[in-house]
Amino acid sequence: MGFGVHGLNTGSGHFGRGLKTIVNTGTDTSLALTDSHSGTIFLVGAVALAVTLPAASGLENGWTVKFIGEHATGGTLTATTTITGAGTNELIGHAVTGGDNGNRQLQPVNAGAKDMVMLHTTAARGDWVEITKIGSNFLVFGSSRINNGLPFA
Repeated sequence: MGFGVHGLNTGSGHFGRGLKTIVNTGTDTSLALTDSHSGTIFLVGAVALAVTLPAASGLENGWTVKFIGEHATGGTLTATTTITGAGTNELIGHAVTGGDNGNRQLQPVNAGAKDMVMLHTTAARGDWVEITKIGSNFLVFGSSRINNGLPFA
């Protein structure tokens, strides 16, 4: 079963059993998300991927997606995934990074609404970011074992 765009492969999507849909983005280089992507987990990191979130104003509260770094070379992601809001300053939240060296830090360093978050090539396999629409913004939180693995801008 697929979404019909970008050649994405999906899991079996057992919605009646409460299981999430898993999408391996593979070699796709761009992805424009829609309301129908809510509840989806995207496996990323094989190639540079530009993801555009739908406008927060057009979504119901609770719309949620998750991105997990899956495709790694030498322990870190092969390519960067950049997730950008449809509007400006729609992303609010943080990621905790730097667990491998015992130097935990918050990203972004300065609080405030941001336009994008990345799963950077310095991120490790299994690092993740989750995005949930609440009110007029997207709440973003995530975790990376590597310093600056999930930068915001």
